[in-house]
Amino acid sequence: MAIVTDDVDLLVDFTNDKRALKKGLESLLERNRGAKSFLGVGGKRQRFGRSAQFSALMATLNEAFDDEDQHPVIVFQTDGDELEYLRNSAIVYEVPAGLPPELLSEVQEEVEQKKRLQRALMTEFSLDDVYRAAEKSRATIYSIIPRTRLLDLTHDEQIRRLEAEDSRSVATWAEASSEKARNNFKVLEEQRRRKLTPEILQARIDQELKIQHALVDLAKLSGGWAEFLETKSQTATIYNRILADLNQRYIIGYYPTNKDHDGKKRQITIAVKGHPDYLISSRKSYYAPSR
Repeated sequence: MAIVTDDVDLLVDFTNDKRALKKGLESLLERNRGAKSFLGVGGKRQRFGRSAQFSALMATLNEAFDDEDQHPVIVFQTDGDELEYLRNSAIVYEVPAGLPPELLSEVQEEVEQKKRLQRALMTEFSLDDVYRAAEKSRATIYSIIPRTRLLDLTHDEQIRRLEAEDSRSVATWAEASSEKARNNFKVLEEQRRRKLTPEILQARIDQELKIQHALVDLAKLSGGWAEFLETKSQTATIYNRILADLNQRYIIGYYPTNKDHDGKKRQITIAVKGHPDYLISSRKSYYAPSR
């Protein structure tokens, strides 16, 4: 196994040493927690990652594996928020229609700020480039999404889940903050709640759904699957499912009727003969070799 962070940093290179892998993961935890100083001496500030998850994935797909790796696997654990900074992003910031007049100018300014940031941080690749790189690789991707699932839910249930997630986030940040910071945070949170109109909430849901669809589709096209990590208690179950999946996979080869080495995309379908009720997790396409 190897560990790549959202700083696009190879934290631990490929190894069978579980202690080295554990030490690498614990270093991330320590970095995120920071450390208090003693009498003003020492101490470390909290440092979070760059959230360049898709950039890290592209680097992994392009550089981590070689032709001798028969069954490469990527566990892509991410909230996917770099999606808004990908070239030709599906996330387009606009002022929602029907806002109350007293909020209009403020929301307009926020939208312009987000657009400027989006332009400044835009990557050289698009989501389609990520899909294409995943399809051209032989890696199976499992997307683990630490977000509240909104896919395939009613609008009322989506709103209920977002409100519950906001409450948990506020409680988490408040618990980790000083008393002064907590008081400031409560004021900001109250201001945010006053601005959370149905129009703004719907725009947020639309953005969230685009991120979730992207991560689910990415896993599916590679022959893997996606799962939502909504609570820490689900972690072991999800990772155990991945391990079980890897122990039950097969590598299938065949001779195509189309012998052209044209580098073009070919569609494939895999099914169990006589059992149309069986669901097979597999790639739906591949790219032919180039001349």
